[in-house]
Amino acid sequence: MIDCRRVQSDGLTLVRLGVVIKPHGLKGEIKIKADNRELSCLQSLKRVFLTCGGNTNEYCLASSSKLGRGFFKLRLLEVCDFASALALKGAIVSAAASDLPILPPNEFYYFQAEGCEVRTVGGLSLGYIVTTFFNGAHDVWVVKNETSELLLPVIEEIVKSIDLERRQVTVEPIPGLLDQ
Repeated sequence: MIDCRRVQSDGLTLVRLGVVIKPHGLKGEIKIKADNRELSCLQSLKRVFLTCGGNTNEYCLASSSKLGRGFFKLRLLEVCDFASALALKGAIVSAAASDLPILPPNEFYYFQAEGCEVRTVGGLSLGYIVTTFFNGAHDVWVVKNETSELLLPVIEEIVKSIDLERRQVTVEPIPGLLDQ
């Protein structure tokens, strides 16, 4: 599973990748904190979208490199100096969903699971996936229904099937998981 969060902008489905932390160097590069430490899709992207102050603009991605611990350096063709890079501090970095690389079988982007109904193997509806995060050991789905929220570990012992086309996930809860 690859961590990306979906947002909408002018009819284009954008997937949030991270946020601009600060300029990196004096020639306009920017340092971003990725929402996913293993953000591998950057190498294949030709463009990114930055949202700052309510405005979303497209930028040509000239290069990207991993800095470690979830940080990346991006060089955007339209940003050529320190002042321009500094003006982007705090901007949300996104990619068009259509630009993301196709994943191998049995892998998916986090945003694709959002909205899927989660049901137990016995048919009980637990709610819908609203977001995913990594807790240091494994991925966790935040599942909400009308009255409660459940943090569901995305591990083989619990998740039995994921059907993105039908928008349904089947789980087998371990003892105590559903206790409130």
